[in-house]
Amino acid sequence: MASEAQSRYKMVNVRTGHVIMEHDVLSHAARSYFCDEPVPPREDYREGPHRWRYAGMAQSFQFDILDEETGVTVPLREMLGLVYYANAKPDSTLHRLGRAAHDNGISVYAAVAYENPDGSVRVLDGEKVRLLNALFNGRLHTPGKKILILPDLFDIYRTVSYGDIMIDFGLASMEPDEI
Repeated sequence: MASEAQSRYKMVNVRTGHVIMEHDVLSHAARSYFCDEPVPPREDYREGPHRWRYAGMAQSFQFDILDEETGVTVPLREMLGLVYYANAKPDSTLHRLGRAAHDNGISVYAAVAYENPDGSVRVLDGEKVRLLNALFNGRLHTPGKKILILPDLFDIYRTVSYGDIMIDFGLASMEPDEI
């Protein structure tokens, strides 16, 4: 029997691509962005005072959420990905929260967003985080299992940009019977 969340929210406008990580040669700044080109760029380039150098990539995708009840599609273009708590550093707040929740059947993820053009880190707004939780929890079939997606209040973006941890892209690609 389908739950209200299952029938109400749907992943749409799925775009495959790569998360590209770059470092500025001069300031040692790091950043990540989504690229949907078939062959992702790897060449160095200048942007204002910065000289960006390719530092790595991971296959990824972006998607939007359709509320089938209202017909409204909420774009999630600013979302870099979902980071599973166990991929965070063991002494981090996210890891400690996730470990405690895991003991109660809750899988904790942080929704990581791209940085703003000025270099400040974005945080997904509360409504988008609520929709992500409704979408993924609506796909669960295991009794007692829950997913808790939190906004990135843990500075995970910086860690991802430096390539220290990988994003759990598999969560979004799971079919409902795999969860």
